[in-house]
Amino acid sequence: MDKKIGLDLANQHYYIQISSSAHTSIFSSVFAMDYLLQLLQKQESIELYGYCFFPDKIHLLVLSKTQPSNWLEALLVQYSQWHQEISSDSGYVFDDENCQLVLVQPKFLRRTLHHVHNLPVTNKLCSTCDQYLYSSYHDYLDNQDTGINTDPILTLLSPHSAQRVRRFHDYMAGNKSGNDKKIEHGNHDYYLAYADTAYLTRAMSNYHQPYSQDIEKHLKSLWQKCVLTLSEITQLESNTVLGISRHHSLPDAQFLLAWLFINVAHGPVYYASKCLGVDEATLQLKIKSIALHHPKSYLQHISLAWQESITPA
Repeated sequence: MDKKIGLDLANQHYYIQISSSAHTSIFSSVFAMDYLLQLLQKQESIELYGYCFFPDKIHLLVLSKTQPSNWLEALLVQYSQWHQEISSDSGYVFDDENCQLVLVQPKFLRRTLHHVHNLPVTNKLCSTCDQYLYSSYHDYLDNQDTGINTDPILTLLSPHSAQRVRRFHDYMAGNKSGNDKKIEHGNHDYYLAYADTAYLTRAMSNYHQPYSQDIEKHLKSLWQKCVLTLSEITQLESNTVLGISRHHSLPDAQFLLAWLFINVAHGPVYYASKCLGVDEATLQLKIKSIALHHPKSYLQHISLAWQESITPA
C-alpha cells in the first residue's frame, strides 16, 4: 500500500513524529523547548516516555490514555499560538498533514526509545547519544528532570531498581537493531503500527469502550485482595508474598501471587508486572512454571480460597 492506515485508539503507546511547516524552525530558543515540555506535562491524557527535539521536527514516545486526536491537535495549536506571540511570526508552526502516529506494542517500547534517543547520531549531529542535549536520554540517566516517566521502560530493562540506570546505559550503547525503517513507518502492512497482528486485533476490538480513570483504582484493590488472600493461606507476611523478603518455605511467593492475580482473579499481566518490578515476558514464564513447582491440589486449594473470599456470605 502507498499509504498505511493510522490508528486513533485509547490506552495505547504511540511514537509521534511532527515536522515543521514550510521548513521553518519550531523552536526559537531553548525556552521554547521548555514551554512545549510544560504543555506536554499538563496533558492529563498522556504519559510522556521519551522525546527528541530538532529545529524542524519533534519526536515523542507517549502512552495516550484517550484517543490521540482528543489532545494532540489542541496541544499543537496552543504551542503555535504562543510561538507566534513571542516571535512575531505569522503562520502555523507544524505541518499537520504529514504528522505521523505509529502505534507501538508494549514489548517494542525499549527498541522504540532506543531509536528516538539515537536519532541525533543517525542524523550525524553527534557521535553518541549523551552529546545531544535536547532529548530525554539524560532523564533516564538521572541527569535532568523534564517530566518524563522513566519507570515503565526502565522496569522492562531490569527488575532491580539499583541496576536500571546502568542497564539503560549499556542498552543504549550496545543495541544496534537496524530496525529504523520499521519503527519510523511501522512493521504492519496496512496500519501505521509497530506491533503484531494479533495485538492490533485485540486493541481494535476495544475501540468503542470508554476510558475509565478508575481502572487503576480497581486493579489496586484486586491486587491487595490477592496479597491478603495468599498471606492468609501461606501464613507469611505481605513483604514475603510480594517478594520483598524471602522465606525458605516459599521462595517463589511473588510469582505464586502473580499466578493468583492473573490466572485466578483475571487481572492484567501489565499490572502485576508493574507491582512486582518484573518485565512481562519473564513474569509469564514464571507463572507457567508454577504448575511444575507446586502440586495441583495446592493450587486448587488457593483457587478455592479465592472464590470463597469473593463470594458473598
